[in-house]
Amino acid sequence: MKNDLYPYPVETLKHWYVTIVGGESLDLKPNEIGVNRCALAENTDIVPYEDNVLVSKLGGRGTPLFTKKYFTVVPLDEASPDASFKSPQGEVVLPVQDKNQGNWLQEPVKVGEAVILNNILNQKYSRGFVNSLNRFIKRRSGMPAIEYKDN
Repeated sequence: MKNDLYPYPVETLKHWYVTIVGGESLDLKPNEIGVNRCALAENTDIVPYEDNVLVSKLGGRGTPLFTKKYFTVVPLDEASPDASFKSPQGEVVLPVQDKNQGNWLQEPVKVGEAVILNNILNQKYSRGFVNSLNRFIKRRSGMPAIEYKDN
């Protein structure tokens, strides 16, 4: 069902969302991206501060998963005024990039361009290749990887 107040993000596949870039903000840490709190709740299954997503440019060149980094999803509200201002309809707000450290996205994006928020690997897979890939990307992103043990 389409939400007129918050048209973004749009779930095109299960746990795979398309939105546009609203801008960059100093309110966000380098490993965080932000989306309007209400839009996040209305349009996604993403759990703020808990779920991590891969971000890529829609229609961009494909890049291997093992070269990407996770970002923690942060809900934007009055606690982060600059970032919240840039996401009135559910646009994604990116952290300000440190020019000395290079791009944290494989392809540079501009305000108004469409991006994909990929939450598929963040789902709880207990074993196999998907779990190994998820742990690898988390380690590469500097995030803790939780090991699930079968009883």
